[in-house]
Amino acid sequence: MKTRISKQTQSIPNPHKSELGYWHLHLPWNQEYINFRNTPNKFRRAVMQILIDQMINLIQKDQADYKTYTIISLPSLFDSQIAVVPDKTWFDGYFNRDTKEQRWLPLDKERNLIKEWNLSLPLNLDIKGFKELLLDDEVFEQEIWFIGELK
Repeated sequence: MKTRISKQTQSIPNPHKSELGYWHLHLPWNQEYINFRNTPNKFRRAVMQILIDQMINLIQKDQADYKTYTIISLPSLFDSQIAVVPDKTWFDGYFNRDTKEQRWLPLDKERNLIKEWNLSLPLNLDIKGFKELLLDDEVFEQEIWFIGELK
């Protein structure tokens, strides 16, 4: 499981080489298994820790002052990813999502994904949590946690 992500994060990717202007890596596993409600929390915790560990690995290799972070989505863990952006200006207005189709509501500052899931975060990195609402014919709701170099 860890090997597949480790191979793709052996060196810091250059976000300028992507058509999107940033680099990102989604989970390379089966969506049905990761999001299946009977998947053990032990496995979910392991997936989250792998994302955090590989994000830290990229931060430690960064010589270009890119900004690296991971997004952990719950309950849809499959939507989680690691991302590298060129610089901090990428975040200007990024966390402000308030449209008819999508809203991000900040989670209570007392909440902490690291503590709630007993994860390890050895570096002093930023953590921001949001309740995401996707408003279409139906309302889809999940939590999105950003961990990493967010400033």
